[in-house]
Amino acid sequence: MSMKLVQVDWIDITASVNWHFQDELDAFVTDDTERLVHQVGYLYEEDENQIVLLDCYFDNKLMYGNAHKIPRGCVVEIFELRKK
Repeated sequence: MSMKLVQVDWIDITASVNWHFQDELDAFVTDDTERLVHQVGYLYEEDENQIVLLDCYFDNKLMYGNAHKIPRGCVVEIFELRKK
């Protein structure tokens, strides 16, 4: 199985796991600082809900390493990278 090498730019999900006063929570909610992630990997699968990237794979053994599921709603753009 030959897979495309791609870069996926996506917005990371953030959380705050502390107790907050209302003004602190409001500041967290309105913080529009984007946390843009640039991730390179092999495109294993994509559908309307998610993108699945692999860090590496053995083509002849059907073994795959480090799978990442990225929710489609977080994806900003996908670029196909050329192989040399």
